Amino acid sequence: MRPVLQVTLVALFEALAIAFALFFFWRVHQQYQAIAQSALVEIQTGTAFLLLPLILPILHLMSIAEKHLVAGPKLAKFRKMQSRLFIFFVLMLPAIGFGINQMVMSQLKQQGYHACSLVTHQTRSSFTTYSKDTVLCPKS
Repeated sequence: MRPVLQVTLVALFEALAIAFALFFFWRVHQQYQAIAQSALVEIQTGTAFLLLPLILPILHLMSIAEKHLVAGPKLAKFRKMQSRLFIFFVLMLPAIGFGINQMVMSQLKQQGYHACSLVTHQTRSSFTTYSKDTVLCPKS
């Protein structure tokens, strides 16, 4: 593969990974704003997987660090640490997303919201409507 094309593809994939993570955090921010301002809130859960692509930029930064900072006998130790960090991030990024979603659910309960019976399921996420008053719940 040509070097220019390779660099372009890596930059594109890293930009997409960052965009997915920013979308996740924007979505959480929108949900917090809706909780603070509205009596009827639609919450999307199951979006923690949007943080998983951040592994690509993290691995890229680790490979740059390996290339420029580590040499000689320290290289084997760094590669071992790098593989452990990869496994750590694969496990932690979805866990962080799940924890953030649980914080949104906790905020809903603290504000006195109750789940309506209408739940819409999509491929990887579900949309649930919450209301402070059950009269406001949409009918299916």
